[in-house]
Amino acid sequence: MDPRKRLLRYVLAHKTRLIIAGISGLLMAGCTLFMGSMIAWFTAAVDGTQITNWKIIKFGIQHGLFQADQARMALLFIVTILVILIHVPKGIFGFVNGYLIASITNRVGTDVRNDMYSHLQTLPLSYFHHSKIGHIVARMSYDVGLIQNSSQGVMQAIDGPVLIVTGLVGMFMVSWKLAVLTIFFVPMMAAGIHWLTNRLRSLTTDTQVKLADVNAFIDESIRGVRIVKSFGMEDQEVKRFGRANQNSLTAALKAAKRATLVLPAVDVMGGIAGALTILIGGWMVVRGEIVLGNLNKFIYLAFIVAGAGKQFGRLKVLYEQTMAGADRIFELLDTKSDMLDSPDGIVLKNVQGRVEFKDVSFEYNANEPVLNRLSFKIEPGEVVAIVGPSGAGKSTVADLIPRFYDITDGRILVEGHDVRDIKLNSLREQIAMVPQETILFSGTIAENIAYGRPGAEKSEIIDVAKAANAHEFIDQMPSGYDTQLGEGGVGLSGGQRQRISIARALLKNPKILILDEATSSLDAASEGIVQEALDRLMKGRSTLVIAHRLSTVTGANRILVMDHGRVVESGSFDELVSTGGLFSQLYRTQFRAEEVV
Repeated sequence: MDPRKRLLRYVLAHKTRLIIAGISGLLMAGCTLFMGSMIAWFTAAVDGTQITNWKIIKFGIQHGLFQADQARMALLFIVTILVILIHVPKGIFGFVNGYLIASITNRVGTDVRNDMYSHLQTLPLSYFHHSKIGHIVARMSYDVGLIQNSSQGVMQAIDGPVLIVTGLVGMFMVSWKLAVLTIFFVPMMAAGIHWLTNRLRSLTTDTQVKLADVNAFIDESIRGVRIVKSFGMEDQEVKRFGRANQNSLTAALKAAKRATLVLPAVDVMGGIAGALTILIGGWMVVRGEIVLGNLNKFIYLAFIVAGAGKQFGRLKVLYEQTMAGADRIFELLDTKSDMLDSPDGIVLKNVQGRVEFKDVSFEYNANEPVLNRLSFKIEPGEVVAIVGPSGAGKSTVADLIPRFYDITDGRILVEGHDVRDIKLNSLREQIAMVPQETILFSGTIAENIAYGRPGAEKSEIIDVAKAANAHEFIDQMPSGYDTQLGEGGVGLSGGQRQRISIARALLKNPKILILDEATSSLDAASEGIVQEALDRLMKGRSTLVIAHRLSTVTGANRILVMDHGRVVESGSFDELVSTGGLFSQLYRTQFRAEEVV
């Protein structure tokens, strides 16, 4: 769909405000135009030769009701009062119009941002793997900001046409000859505005992309600040940022140059038209074809029309900038998710925790297989560990069960149902993951533990924290469970963060548990505490353990050894060590050192 129509749908969602804003804009334009009559009356009052030609004034003077000077002063007084009376409602209408338009554009920006965030939640992990976080954030901030900043343009779009049409009508009523002269410049101004704004959308898009690059660079460098400092690369990063920032500046200046050319060009053309109007109009006054008061009124209306034309120049600039942002916004909203629920999707009931891979093949990129006809089962309550060299596909297996990706071939069954036939929410309600890198959110500790069950009772949160060996350190914190955590759980140790993650999984109470190297980043002391909590978490649940550590392998009912996307060995710990195969080699090279320690 045309982005203009899509954007209009967001605007029309607030049509009541738009209608009131439109009415107030029209009334404001009417007040502006009525000022033209005030100028004609003022000129007549100052120029005594004109006022005596008015029929009502002539009648009063002839019948001795008042003198000409008295009539002139009375008219000046009336004009003064009317000017005040006009500007008061004009100011009120202007406030109502401006506030409501700003309200609409900001509400539209909020609606768009909500839709973008909601849509992001539906996209698969593959989208985020190929998109920089800084670019996504830029679209939700800078590009939406272009829409929100368009409020002034919307105001001009309401009163501009009214001022031009009614102004031209008034000008023709005063003098059709001068009006034709003025209209001659309109197509010239329109052509100039179109030519100057023709490339503005692409220049604005380029500016937004370069600004997003800066945003992405900042995000990346802050996330990697430890590496930067540990390698002493601060100066190098400053130089890299300077280059990205300079590219953004160059793009912004190109767009600004084109945008700022519009109004001066319109001013020049309007100035030429105004000068010719004054020259020819003055000549017509000298010849007696038009009175001075009407010429002043015509010039006032001409400047109103010219000002409205200038507004259209500014409006065209805002329009191109807004549509540049809209194009990028709708590009994101049009990104299709391949993780769609089947119309007849199954809702899982009486889940026991049975998982089966049947000849599963998977590839992130075409013709680059990660899993190759992989088959295995996890029975209810069974703990299955997967080990293997780096790149064997272990973590990929963990991501496929909750359907973070769709497989290339084969089937993954949960409770005998293909995961593609199960409603996503129903599937993921039965699964909890404890990853290697624990993700905690800004908020309280209690809110993080209850992330999967926002309505959980405080007593339930405390119970699972105790089971996860987390209650003791939480209780010692300044505000206990109400302690606010910084971004990512700053201020907590790795072991503490992991125990909160385990408590979160316990509270969800899933039937299927995935531990993706859950203790690999912990020291020996923390690992013991966390492992004890994990043992409690695994009880009665079907558990898939992606492991590098000996402690998480020995307790498994079954160990699968993967290499190049396939299971090459399967058995208990003792069986695999004694066979002299790949697991035995891994044990000797990786695990024995741990056992000695």
